[in-house]
Parts: sequence; C-alpha cells; structure tokens
Amino acid sequence: MRLVPAMSVLVVLAAFACKAAESQGGVKLERKLPVTFGQISNVVELGDGRIAFADTRNKLFITADLASGKTDTLGSRVDSLPASAPAGQYKFPGWVAHLAGDTIALVDFAAQRTTLWSEKGEPISVVTTVKAAGPEPVLVYDTVGNGYKIDYKAVIGGGEIGRVFHPDSIPVLRIGLKAGKVDTVAHLRAPEYGSATFGEQSQEAVKVFSPNDFFGVLLDGTAWVARGNENRVDWRAADGKWMQGKSRDYTKVPVTQADRERVLAQVRERGKEHGMPQELKIEYPFAETKPPFDFALASPNGDIWLQRPRAQEGSPLVYDVVNRSGGWLREVTFPAGATLAGFGKGGALYATIKEANGLRSVGRFKV
Repeated sequence: MRLVPAMSVLVVLAAFACKAAESQGGVKLERKLPVTFGQISNVVELGDGRIAFADTRNKLFITADLASGKTDTLGSRVDSLPASAPAGQYKFPGWVAHLAGDTIALVDFAAQRTTLWSEKGEPISVVTTVKAAGPEPVLVYDTVGNGYKIDYKAVIGGGEIGRVFHPDSIPVLRIGLKAGKVDTVAHLRAPEYGSATFGEQSQEAVKVFSPNDFFGVLLDGTAWVARGNENRVDWRAADGKWMQGKSRDYTKVPVTQADRERVLAQVRERGKEHGMPQELKIEYPFAETKPPFDFALASPNGDIWLQRPRAQEGSPLVYDVVNRSGGWLREVTFPAGATLAGFGKGGALYATIKEANGLRSVGRFKV
C-alpha cells in the first residue's frame, strides 16, 4: 500500500544550531542495480541481503543482488489465471510483504490473491483467508499470524451499485490467517469529496491532494496510523491501547494550476488504455493546499517516514521521521528522482531511482 525548531544569546544560538544540524540530513547512495525496470513496487530485504520487489509495469516478480547486480525473475506471468492455478503463477504482481521466517508474500492485484514464496524463490502456496470487506487481497501483514485490510466497502456503499455515502470513518480489519477471526483495530478518517465531471455525467469523487490517513503494522503486530489532517502518528499497542502522537505545524503548499493540469493529463493517459475519448471533458475536485504528507512507511525499528508533497514536480523528496513515541525526529532529503521504497538491516534504505530514459532502478542508501 505515501507513507515529515538566557544563559546568554550565544549559548542559546549555538544550542539551536546544533539541534538543527542533527535534525536534518540527506542520504548517500551505496549501491545501485545496473538494470532498469518499468515501475517498481515496494522493496523487501531478504535474509541474505538480496531484495525482492515487483515490476508493476512489466508484471514480473523479481529478486536481485545489489552486490553482484544479478536479477532473477520468479514464477511466471500469465494472461489467464483460474482459481486452481498454482502459486508460481501470477497476472499482476503489485506488492511484496515479508512474513515470519524466510517466507515472503506476493500480492496479485489482478487475480486478487496472495501467494507465499520462500526466499530462495520457490512458490509455496496460495493464501486462503476468510472473505471480509470484499474480494480484494490483504496488503499488510505482521509476523504473528494476522493480515490487515481497510474496509473501503464502507465508503462505496457496501457493494451496492450506484450507492455512495460518506461515513465519518473507515474501519481497518484485522484478519486471523488461520483462525479466520475478524475484528476492527483502527478507524481512518474518511476522505473529502467534491463533484467530478466526465463529459455529460457528474459524480462525487475524492478531492485530489486532500489529506489522507495511512495505516501500517510492525512485525510484532503493533499498529500505527499517520493522521493526515492532524499531521501526527498514533500507535496501537498489542493490548489495544492507543497512544496519540503530537501534532506538528507544517508549511501548507498551494495546489497550482500546473498540479491540476498534470493530474488531469494522467487521468486521460490512463483512460486511453480503456478506450476513453481524449476530447472528453474532465473536471476533478481539488483541495486548495497539499497535505502534510502523501505517503507513509514504517522502518523495522518503528520509525515512521512521512513523505512530504513536492512544491514542484521533479524536485527532491523530503521525509519527516517520527518515532514510536509519536515525536518528530528529523527530516531526510533524498536525491532528485529517488523515492523511498523499503528498509533493511543496519539502517539501510532502499529507493527507486528514476533514470534519464524514464525507467527505474533500485538503490541502497544510508542516512
């Protein structure tokens, strides 16, 4: 499933300068794969230091060794996937998760199923879970036997065609992978809506650039929610108790006409694949300002990295790092074209890197 300051005047200024220097920094590229891919999902580090990810444009499941530059394609992509298809086949690999031991999960967006694989690249089985909140596959897992799923059916009307209503919150379900028990562990704030127009038809749509909540889970089952409207991170302990993080002021970046035109151009480009007429009149609702973050991702030690929206397309991405107490630690700036995609041992950061030809590679960075 994006995921960011009277002993004497001199002493005070020196202390402030030291604090600011410790709170800001960049990242250094250690290694990069010598090959490129169409579009990369998240990146998962394996036990031996290799990485696994999905090329979502070419629809491939890949492992790679940054030390040698070697890459391997796992399983096989197929155009048709019956319910009885073996675990080694997929249609649209879209997300990778690390489960307990040396087991990794591959989420297939098209087949709406999840398959288990060993770190050696061998398919193991197809995950069978109780059906909850629609057929879409689970994206978030812990290592204690649970999957987590946002119940978007609560927004689109419980599966009834044409029915849409706006609840105050959206539930997050915890699904026991073996026992099948389903309970609600969190609530996300519902998105903001406005009117969208497609030709002569009008319908409600989520406002582009409006704040969103992001949900995630650490390996031990500790859950977190990054609150977009409040710009804070809340934590849920194993016993169910919530700890509210500290809200933080941020500079609001206005949504420009260039932002609107870029989004609408992307809508037209995606619609072209489905036969949408390019001259069709399209209007979308936009927020006036961008949110404090537009993506969130958790590191193994529990730090949450909040990706700030960019004022200009193509400028370097900046991340605010928040700790498990909900307090802001620092901001980290990535090189232009690099986007955080995962974490590894020893503080390693993995990012996708946009090349001059528009394709992407993967690099390992250190703060």
